[in-house]
Parts: sequence; C-alpha cells; structure tokens
Amino acid sequence: MRGVSKPLLALAVVVLLIFALSACGSDDSSGTTAAATPPESTATTPSQGSSDGENPSDGVQGEENDAAGASEGSDSGASEEGSAPFRTPGGDNSIQNFGEEPDESELDEANTALSEFMEARAKGDWAGMCGALAKAATAPLEELASRAPQLKGKDCAAILQTLLSRAPASSRANTMTGGIASFRVEGERGFALYHGPKGVDYFIPMVKEDGEWKVGSMAPSEFP
Repeated sequence: MRGVSKPLLALAVVVLLIFALSACGSDDSSGTTAAATPPESTATTPSQGSSDGENPSDGVQGEENDAAGASEGSDSGASEEGSAPFRTPGGDNSIQNFGEEPDESELDEANTALSEFMEARAKGDWAGMCGALAKAATAPLEELASRAPQLKGKDCAAILQTLLSRAPASSRANTMTGGIASFRVEGERGFALYHGPKGVDYFIPMVKEDGEWKVGSMAPSEFP
C-alpha cells in the first residue's frame, strides 16, 4: 500500500480484527446471559385459609402461575420468531437469542443505517461510512491515527481511505440481498441479522447513540 508502511498496515488490520472480535465477544457474553437467566418469579402472598383448613388460594395461585407461564412462553416465541431462521440446533445461538425484537420503527431506523453503510462501503464512500458508524467503531481508528505519522491529524474518512482504498473492491461488496431480517436489541446495543447471497447469513453489531441506531463494526460477520 503506497504511503503506508507494512508494519502500520499490519497494525491497522490487527486493530480492526481485535475490535470486531471484542465487540462480538462482549455482546455474545451478554446475549448468553440474557438467554440463560430467566426473570425472577414474583411470589404471591397466600390469602387466609378457610374454616375447613384448606387454603383456597392454592388452586387460584396455580392457575395464575400456569397462565403466566403460558404468556411468557408466547411472548418469548414472538420475540424470537424473527431470528428463528438463523438459529443452529445445538449450536451457539447467543446472538440469535440476544435481547428481543424491537418495534417496527426501530427496525426501520436500523435498516436504513445499515443499508447506507453497506452501500457507502461498497462504493468507497469513506465519508458516508463514517457517518453511519458509531463512535465505538471509529475510536480504534482515531487511536491508530494518533500513533501513526502517516495518519496523524487525519479524520475518519481520510483514515478509511488510506487503509481500505487499496483493498480489492470485492472485499467491500454489499452482501445485503434484502433488508434486516431480524434485529435483536437489549438497551442501546443490538445485532442486525440478514441473509446474503449463496445462502450465507450475516450479523453485525449496532449501537444506539444520541437516540439513533448506528453501525458498530467495520464489516459484517458470517454465521458459522
């Protein structure tokens, strides 16, 4: 790569890989915890017993618990329906089961952000990429730029151009064959899941900043 030393290029690649892996790893951990830890059940205070010694609340409480369990099961199924095609039986589904599906407005917002990012990435529109990226994704680039003479003082777009412009265009191809098929959200973090060409499925972290969903990684990852 002209203008960038081999050690610097290697460092850039390592930084990007470490960020992508650490982002996925931390979210996977949270996802696994969320999926494996059920909400605490709420204890119901039994009413006073009847004159014959039986507690009339036993049957009522049992029916209420059964109804609550059925409701929770229904809600869980509904929240996971969108990610069902991405799950692997017996595999690690922590991303697929992370959080829950948001309302349609948030899905649309995330879909717009990711689509714009993927299109900008494919075209080499570096400023467009930076505009769609969350600060958590651009911070490693800024840290790299502050330590590398070739990048010092450059903004996000200039850094991306320096690091990525010489890479084959095929490595930046837009793999979205449609919109986001499933969006798993917990708080201000999420994962966008989508179908790609040739039956390959992808996911990419998303981050909510200043009330807007933004892309949390430089590139999507394939599901194993």
